[in-house]
Amino acid sequence: ISIRNTVLDREKCNCSSDSLCVGIVHTRSICLCVSHNDRISLTNFTCACQNGFSGKRCEYEDVKIDISFYDVPIPQSLLVHFITVGEHDLGSLNPVPIRSTMFKKIRFDQDTITFFFMSLPFHHIFVQLEDKFYLTIPQHIYTPSVTIQTKIARSQYCSHIRELFNQTLIAYPILRRINYYHHACMKDSNLVCFHLILI
Repeated sequence: ISIRNTVLDREKCNCSSDSLCVGIVHTRSICLCVSHNDRISLTNFTCACQNGFSGKRCEYEDVKIDISFYDVPIPQSLLVHFITVGEHDLGSLNPVPIRSTMFKKIRFDQDTITFFFMSLPFHHIFVQLEDKFYLTIPQHIYTPSVTIQTKIARSQYCSHIRELFNQTLIAYPILRRINYYHHACMKDSNLVCFHLILI
């Protein structure tokens, strides 16, 4: 996984003082001119941002994610699950992770897909190919406005719990069953994750 910061260098922008610099392409500034008229409210407007930017005035560069396929068949479509893990605090001893899901179609001539995710923090990205899950991006600390390049490989496959444990253990109540989860990692040191999701 490689991450490249793409923070704008505002000093290299050649925009007028009453416009916003939203990017630079081929050494040319991309300027956003917000019209000024005394009859127009300065607070009651909505910007339609181009792909890759978000915010009230398109001032935030979204996270760009490039995913390629290494040793797995390229599907016609996939689901990308963004997981945000909440902070532990006194008010919430067991915070529930937040999941945002994006559906992406893949053209027959593509071997890499590129998409942007709005400036909402996330910690993990799981890609779902039919009924299989792959942990493609684990990050403990969210980094905004970056380009992330990663690949989907068999080594990132998340096994279902049925593939790792016998029926007796699976039938245990959850609080008893989790006492045995570490056994899966002890048996297979290459195991990156496993899941309980029923599809």
